[in-house]
Amino acid sequence: MPNDPPGGSDDSRDHLENNDPDSSRPPEGVPASVEFMEMMRQAAARFRPASTPDNPVEVPLTPPPKFDYSFDEDEDEEFELADEYEDDLLDDEGKAQPTPRRKRRRRSRTIGIIAGIVRTMIIIVVAAGLTATIFTWFTPNEFLTTDVRESLSVAIATDSASALPTALPTPNWARRIGIVSGHRGPQNDPGAICPDGLTEAEINFNVAQQVVQGLQSRGYTVDLLDEFDPRLDGYQATALVSIHSNTCQSFGEVVSGFLVASAAARAGSGGTDEQLVDCLAQHYAVASGLERRTGVTVDMTDYHTFREINRQTTAAIIELGFMLADRDVLTSRPDALANGITDGILCYLEPGVIEPTVEGIPGDT
Repeated sequence: MPNDPPGGSDDSRDHLENNDPDSSRPPEGVPASVEFMEMMRQAAARFRPASTPDNPVEVPLTPPPKFDYSFDEDEDEEFELADEYEDDLLDDEGKAQPTPRRKRRRRSRTIGIIAGIVRTMIIIVVAAGLTATIFTWFTPNEFLTTDVRESLSVAIATDSASALPTALPTPNWARRIGIVSGHRGPQNDPGAICPDGLTEAEINFNVAQQVVQGLQSRGYTVDLLDEFDPRLDGYQATALVSIHSNTCQSFGEVVSGFLVASAAARAGSGGTDEQLVDCLAQHYAVASGLERRTGVTVDMTDYHTFREINRQTTAAIIELGFMLADRDVLTSRPDALANGITDGILCYLEPGVIEPTVEGIPGDT
């Protein structure tokens, strides 16, 4: 009809609307965006030109809209998290428990916070170092007075010296000491003999075994050795002392006193042998009450044990006294003689610790 509106007559439009399958309303619960698009489609259909015999309009038959309830990935993840939380909502005691995915998110956030703190600390340290360096470069020498600079130099030097590592002392058990009991051994060599049968080997052994006990009580490792002990071949120790006594014969006069010596081959070098000899002489003289005699014999300075032991072993030989003139001291006071030798060895091992003693009483001279 010529007077009908462009969209066709009302009857035709009503007919199309009633027969258009797209005109169906969306069901309840459809998202608003889908409902809005459907309304727009229906409004557009109202303004289509009417179909006439001369100008037929083909209206495509479209199936009813299919309402897709799918969502984007974020919405899927939220629903999935909600489902997981609902599944694990309560534990055995009825308390809410987070899901594993929520735990991972919290852990990642915690790691991020810690990493941020570490980065901040690194930046602060680097900035402080750069700032101090710049201030040091541009600070004039006149900024500090001469007295202050000298005081700082002394303080820095003192701190540097105190920071140097010091060697730990060697424990006593790690220090070996050899004590040779003169003339003792399977050879049955008695050494010097007095008319009444008193032997040098007997006197030496009585003193030597007490020296061993005294050193062991201080924690040292001590070997009691025979005169020709096979262990003396290459023997290595911190110190070695060979104990002997002098002859019992008469020289027409009273000959008394003790002698102490080291190897002649190493004499005069100022080495450890002479230090041991000096310590033995000092402490034995106080403990025994005997005087030190001079003029040692070749038998002492070229003692066979000096040639057998390791060259690094500090060694000395001592003659306790003369078996005739000093008989009473040698036989009745072996403990005092042993204390003098023990203290002499300790004087060498622990300088400044042991004082000369008489009968074990410190400082009583």
